[in-house]
Amino acid sequence: MDVTAQSSPRAFSMIELVIVVAITGIVAAIAVPKFADAGSGRRISAAKRTLIADVEMAQLRARATSKAHVIKFYPDENSYIIVEGTDIKRESVILTRDFDPDPYSIGINRTSLGTNQYAVISAFGDISPTFVVGLIHDNIETAVIFTGVADLGIFPDDIITIDEVKKLSEDVIIGAIK
Repeated sequence: MDVTAQSSPRAFSMIELVIVVAITGIVAAIAVPKFADAGSGRRISAAKRTLIADVEMAQLRARATSKAHVIKFYPDENSYIIVEGTDIKRESVILTRDFDPDPYSIGINRTSLGTNQYAVISAFGDISPTFVVGLIHDNIETAVIFTGVADLGIFPDDIITIDEVKKLSEDVIIGAIK
């Protein structure tokens, strides 16, 4: 009777397992921060697209209504409003945008509009002045540039405060509940 040695199935050695685990750890250490940055980039990109779309909507609306529109920024509150006409009252606010809550959760770091923080859109859709808005999330900032024309000579009569904007939002919510 012929007796041959049976070879048992070969298993991984401890060294092979340690090498595989080490390589997996190195790849994970490189990949995880990049995935985390991708989330910040998506938030800023979404906010940038929203801001551009809002300004374009205001330009179209200004042409359609033949009325100037005003965009007022509140960088400390990470928000802005768009108002129809130059007599800025609560009744004339057509859009409020707050970048604090999800899906954005970003900040308006700065604008180049000076102390009043507003830009005017003429009845022809022209923006005045040229301005920059800095959007920031996790120390990553993106500048959104709006190219405008020279001074249009249109000035808002009154600038609505952020407290009035918040009150307007509360009134809308309370009105919807009633």
